Order: sequence, then structure tokens, then C-alpha cells
Amino acid sequence: MASVYLRQAIRSMHTSVGSGPNFEFAATSCQGWRNTMEDVHVIIPYLDGDNTTTQPHQQQQQQQSSLFAVFDGHNGVEVSTYAAKYLPEYIRRNRKYQNGHIVDGLKEAFILLDNSMLLRESVNELREIRRMMHPNIPEYTPGFTSGSTAVVCLLKNNTFYCANIGDSRCVLSRNGRPVPLSVDTKPDDPQEMTRIEHAGGTVMRGRINMQINVSRAFGDHMYKCNPDLQLTEQMIIALPDVIVEPYNEKTDQFMVLMCDGIWNSMTNDEIIQYIGRRIRTDRLSQITEDIIRKILPEEMPERGIQGKDNMTIVIIKFINQATTATNPMMMIGQSTTITTNVPVQQQNPTTMSQKHSKTNSDRKLKAKFQPQQ
Repeated sequence: MASVYLRQAIRSMHTSVGSGPNFEFAATSCQGWRNTMEDVHVIIPYLDGDNTTTQPHQQQQQQQSSLFAVFDGHNGVEVSTYAAKYLPEYIRRNRKYQNGHIVDGLKEAFILLDNSMLLRESVNELREIRRMMHPNIPEYTPGFTSGSTAVVCLLKNNTFYCANIGDSRCVLSRNGRPVPLSVDTKPDDPQEMTRIEHAGGTVMRGRINMQINVSRAFGDHMYKCNPDLQLTEQMIIALPDVIVEPYNEKTDQFMVLMCDGIWNSMTNDEIIQYIGRRIRTDRLSQITEDIIRKILPEEMPERGIQGKDNMTIVIIKFINQATTATNPMMMIGQSTTITTNVPVQQQNPTTMSQKHSKTNSDRKLKAKFQPQQ
């Protein structure tokens, strides 16, 4: 059985920076000791389109939606890449979301995206992603044996809406103290274990059937095959927990999204304290990169998991004055596509969906984005 680790760590970091209607951000990822990079992150400061030229800054803050997300893939990069590419549009075009029912819209968008991976054209796309990213890795049925966590935070109407499946995290710094906006969904949680066992699975040593250590994820459809159960009753489900928290411009300094490769080595409190000591004086990109340098060991640890995984961290610093952002931006980060200190790609998400609608297969995919009745 081939090792999942390299003999020498890949230490190159891939960093992007940018700003939005009331914040600036930096995101850094690093492959580290793993033989593949399976993390992907997405930042869309203007999810609902750009209104910076027609509305005052205060109205932009209240009405605009900003999306931040980290996807941590397992057994392949295809599901995390697919989810990062399409989930923002599933959210934006969801009827419930458009009508102001944000929590229900997020939950429905997650489920619909997960189901879409079973369609023939989606399976072909997942297979092509795997082939392009890692041509030397053996090919399994994409989305059946591979999957991804997702932590997605929307800042809309001065409110945080954080949807989570798996064990990536979102933590808010409020008055210098950590406020978790997500809760890890693990197989040994009592509620999760009850569902898993009812679906025919077992939980031992924190893993389902001695295999996977998350109980909610995109993909992993081999654990979602019980024909007698609903989608939300399977061993692994894509239904997110959603935490709603008001944004307080007087107390909320910054927010962090990170995969378990970060928080396995630093607790929420340690992360918040470390960033808080530097955020007033240092560049955000310097902080994100220094955190990864701090975690990534010079030599492969013989035991434990600290410092061995892919690492992705996103810091969003909130500001109470007009920002320099003038155009809608979307950034999808993956270690093979984002290079250090390259400006964020300026592209309207609507334009992207139009570009992806030229083939018959993509026209079908576009139809899946239509608002749900």
C-alpha cells in the first residue's frame, strides 16, 4: 500500500490577498508532507453582484453577501474542486436564499450540489479533474470513494451564516476571544453515531466502518447507498449545521477559516491570540504564511498527525471604513493554480457561469443552477 506521505515536504506556499465591502483578507495554502494537495478555498466578496458604484458604503455592508469557504478533500482532489467551483452558484441561485431564507437556502444548496455529483456529466467532470490534477494516482469512482468537508461562511445583512459539514473550522475573534462559528461533525458524536448505526454502519476509534473520520461530507456516496433511508439519514450526509451570529462592528476584529491541518496543531484560542497580537501591525499574508511555517515540521514526525496534513488558512480582517475594492472578485485557491502574491482574479461569478454553458453537458449543468421552486 502506497504511503500518503512524501519523503520531503513540499514547502512552497500559495497566497492570495484582496478586499471587500467591509474587510480585507489573505489566504494561504501549503501541500506539506502529503503526496497530493486536496484543499481548496473560495472567497467571493460580492456574491450577489457588484453594487459598489451605486450604493453608499453603509448600504453595501448591509445588503451585500460575501462568501468565504474552505474545502478539505479526502481520497482525491476532485470533490473539493467540484464543490468549490459550483457551490457558490447553487447558493446564489437558490430560491429560498433569494427570498431571504438564508439558513434553509444554504441547507438545500448543499444537498442539491451533493446530489448533482451522481449525474453522468458530473461524474465525467469529477473524473477529468482527478486526471488533470493527479494523472499518476490510481483512478477510483469519483465522488463514490472520495469526498470533501466544507465550511462556508456568508456575511450578509450584518449577520454571519456559517454552514459546515466535516471538520474544517470557522472561528470569529470577538474582543480578542474565539467565538466558534462551526462545530466539527465527527462519527463519535452521539447524534451522529445514532444515525450512522441506524443506517447500518459502525463507529470504532472515531471512524465509520474503520475507514472515514467525518460523518458529514460532500461525495463519499458509498456511504449514502441505503435505499430505505432519506438523504439526511445515511451514514454520511451533506446536510450542514448552520450557525447564525450577528456581526458587531464594535467588537468583531477578524475571522479565520481553516482545515484540520491547521487546528490539529494550534487550538482555536492559540490561533486567535497569535493573529490578534500581529493583526494591527503586520500584513495578513505574512501572518497566514508564518502560521504555516510555525506548524510545518522540518522532519516528518514519527507519531501523531500534527504538521503532516495539507494546510489552508484564511484570515478576514474587518474594517469600519470604505475599502479599496471597486470590482466584484472571485478567488478559488488550490496549490497548483494560485501563486504567491499574485493579485486576486477579477471576475464576475455570473460571467463564469456563462463561460461554462457552451457545451451540451454544461448547458445541462447550468439548468441545475435554476432556482428551486
